[in-house]
Amino acid sequence: MLEGLEISVIYFLEFSLENSFIRLDSEYQSKERKAVINYLRSVGAARFGDSNPEIMHPQEIVRSYVESDGVWFFRAQNIRPMIIDQVNQVFVSKKDACLLSKNELRHGDVVITRTGANAGDCALFTAKEQTIASSHTFIVRSSYWPHSYLTTFLNSRFGRIQIINSRYGAAQPEVAPYYLRNIWIPPFSNALYEKVEHCFVASSEQIKFATECLTKAESTLLDALGLNHWQPPEALHYERNSRDVFAAGRLDAEYFHPAKSRAIADLSALSDYTVGDLFKSIRDLWQPGDDISIDWVRNYDLTDALNPFLEAAKEPVESGTIASTKKRIAPGDLVVSRLRSYLREIALVQSADHIPMVASTEFIVLRSKAVQALPVEALLIYLRSLLPQIIFKWSQDGSNHPRFNEKELLRLPVPRILINNSDKYVKVIRAMIDERKKAAKLLTAAKRAVEIAIESDEHTALAYLELQH
Repeated sequence: MLEGLEISVIYFLEFSLENSFIRLDSEYQSKERKAVINYLRSVGAARFGDSNPEIMHPQEIVRSYVESDGVWFFRAQNIRPMIIDQVNQVFVSKKDACLLSKNELRHGDVVITRTGANAGDCALFTAKEQTIASSHTFIVRSSYWPHSYLTTFLNSRFGRIQIINSRYGAAQPEVAPYYLRNIWIPPFSNALYEKVEHCFVASSEQIKFATECLTKAESTLLDALGLNHWQPPEALHYERNSRDVFAAGRLDAEYFHPAKSRAIADLSALSDYTVGDLFKSIRDLWQPGDDISIDWVRNYDLTDALNPFLEAAKEPVESGTIASTKKRIAPGDLVVSRLRSYLREIALVQSADHIPMVASTEFIVLRSKAVQALPVEALLIYLRSLLPQIIFKWSQDGSNHPRFNEKELLRLPVPRILINNSDKYVKVIRAMIDERKKAAKLLTAAKRAVEIAIESDEHTALAYLELQH
């Protein structure tokens, strides 16, 4: 009856250790977690909480985002494993930032996603601009552990197993300070700490360069279109005739917002084609279990598009572990998020190996109708720019999870100047991708070095890092 199941037999004394909340769940009591902790303790690890770290849960207020002259509001989706995403930023007013001053991040803080599917993701905050953290994150500060090493360890196999198995909650997983304090961390010499720190510094510079490339390309495009000083109208009231309402099938005021109408009119005056003229929407659905010949897939969700490209080297997962319908995607496609919180999450699908790639059904998947009509790299920059984003924002429908219909994307005008001068935008995206890959490689090397130091010895870990450089 129990064949194939993992059974753990635990003595009550062992069960009660570091378990103030009397957790009986199989994740917290897993053999894997206990084996990792026992091994780390055997090599001299210390409990994180014994070093008296500060783990701060940012407060929250009722707030709204502003388009300009604001302060970066740092959300959970800005945290990627070891990397801060500075591309998808939102801003709050300076008044709200003052009210949330206790949430202000410092350069070098460790930030951890507190709740959601990515609860436990951890990165080092390297930006220097004023930034206010969301209540969906934790801010961690330690005077004992170097922050770059702490971040690297928490992202290593030994750290991740402890974090993931200490999460609680089914629909909305969460991490709590109590469990973070109970993580076991092995100490090493300053030589390893400094090498790891060097990886973060070099990676940060490459990410900064990549982000500036993308931002500059968006600004250059607006300049070329003559829209660099474009401002949306702010009418107190507006009217539409019944013909427009019936044609749209929508009655809500948001859909007919003057900013959206002006953006469409201004882009249409510069265009001969729409996105739908040049690209087709791919709706090739994949159902788990439909094709028994597929054992492994690379599964991409919306947060994977925080980078403007889907990482081809993402770890594949067993197809049987996926429980929901997905869309098949292919190299050269462009995936566009249609959900409100992720509108700028637009990414190029890169070439990979033979393992099939699938993605969330919340992506609209675009594939070129003709070779060289408009490179997807140029379309990516255009869709991320100001006016298309305003159109998407005011085209959303729904209350719990607002999203826009793909027809809004397919009938979006595509400016002539973008089609005629696409090469420079292609070069920018390719350069940006190269820099992001170099940055990711450095951080991956740092993580692997820490794992080697734990599994083998510090000397071998340092030699490994020297080879990577």
